[in-house]
Amino acid sequence: MAFDRDLWSGTYDRTHFPHFPCPKCTKGRARHDGKAVQIAEPTYSAKDRDHPDWEPGWDVERFSLQLTCDNTSCGEVVVVSGDTSLVEYYDHEEDRWVYFSHLRPRAMFPAPLIIDIPTQAPRDVRDNIRLASSHYWLDTSASANRLRASVEFLLDFLEIPRETINATSGNTRRLDLNARIAHYEQLNAEHAPSLTALRMIGNLGSHGEDVQQEAILDAFEIYEYTLDALCGQRKDRIEALRQKLISTKGKYT
Repeated sequence: MAFDRDLWSGTYDRTHFPHFPCPKCTKGRARHDGKAVQIAEPTYSAKDRDHPDWEPGWDVERFSLQLTCDNTSCGEVVVVSGDTSLVEYYDHEEDRWVYFSHLRPRAMFPAPLIIDIPTQAPRDVRDNIRLASSHYWLDTSASANRLRASVEFLLDFLEIPRETINATSGNTRRLDLNARIAHYEQLNAEHAPSLTALRMIGNLGSHGEDVQQEAILDAFEIYEYTLDALCGQRKDRIEALRQKLISTKGKYT
């Protein structure tokens, strides 16, 4: 399944809130009924309308709503909260620019997973992707840092050491992520560049630098592909099926 970037755009029409993958069962979709959106405006925001220079962009609103998984055997409830954002459109019938207030989530709990994770992926890899998905709504730098941590655990799964021993002194030295990826590249040159890309954006997050939304979504998309290749074992299965068809000429008994 292709990575649905539009689903994670970050601002949504309040009457057409998207259906997110359920964070519990992952099979259903967490849906909003399109009606029950709680919106509140702070007093100071309402008072600002008396200012002679007031503009629509000054308004401040907070919202909350609930999503419910449509898988009847699950029914997970996701609580969403955030603020609103004005989006400007040109109304051709009215021949003027108009504003629409969209919902901008700042938190979802429990947070939907931004990418599919193979069932074969180890728990530490999954847990850090869950945290990266949760942080995405409020702090993309923290989200990037969690992806970086997940890559460290992925390399554990791939049996890449975290330490090396100096041949001369016999002292143990911890390997940083860059060195571990370089070690892995000797074994699998195809996917090492993907891990390097994830390391780069993870470094931004760990150093407290801003991570752009487009960049973090790029990282998620790359990681989804990489995990499917390294943990999902799809390539091995397809090769086995291919050889089965060739060897039997398609005649199964």
